Amino acid sequence: MNKALILEELTWVEFDAVKDQVELVIIPLGSTEQHGPNTTLATDTVRARAMGKLIGEEYGNRVLIGPTLPIGLAYHHMKFPGTMTFSLQTYIQVIRDICWSFNEHGFKKILFITGHGGNKRPVHEYATEARKEFGMDIYISSMGGSLVRELSAQEDFTKVKGHACEVETSQTMFLAPDHVRPDALEAAKFIEGTKYLDREHMYDCGMFWDFSKVSENGALGDATRASVEFGEKMNALVVEKIKKFIDNIIL
Repeated sequence: MNKALILEELTWVEFDAVKDQVELVIIPLGSTEQHGPNTTLATDTVRARAMGKLIGEEYGNRVLIGPTLPIGLAYHHMKFPGTMTFSLQTYIQVIRDICWSFNEHGFKKILFITGHGGNKRPVHEYATEARKEFGMDIYISSMGGSLVRELSAQEDFTKVKGHACEVETSQTMFLAPDHVRPDALEAAKFIEGTKYLDREHMYDCGMFWDFSKVSENGALGDATRASVEFGEKMNALVVEKIKKFIDNIIL
């Protein structure tokens, strides 16, 4: 196993000595948002940071792990105390400034690995601008349930999941167990009449879902079904898929 090249753990002198070996920069994207009573407000951030380190250990000095961005787009959770969010305009500007900084140091490929689904669309949108402004190639990958749907289908899991659910909680149990509250795990408490339960028939309509009107406790799925064993299994599959993505970028 290689040692991950983590920017925050280096002096500028140490980094300057190895930066020419770097073929790709990874930026973990997190969020500070409610995850029901099941896991902490930092769930998406600590998962993304841990994933960045795991991927870094696969590539050594070929991949640089940059700082984790701990705030994302989380308007839909703002009715729950403690949640923080950037505006769309601010978030895109922050992504732009991160790219500008790495471009100044000579890097032309950045992969954002996000623990929060709400961060994906703005990064997608900015990718075209990064190419136009800096000649950079910008990529983004999720790192959770969307990459392991077939694996999840083999389990006795709920149908409506994706946030503070059994899948995400399992991954957190494996990657960042201190951020799980095992004595407080709850299933979703859906609010009667919410259309969220029927959203598969609404297609990709870009609706804004206020989670305080979807789930009383802020959760989807059933975190009481989570397990560290499933978290380990799903995480191995996620690492494998992200590695294949990276290999297509840098090989």
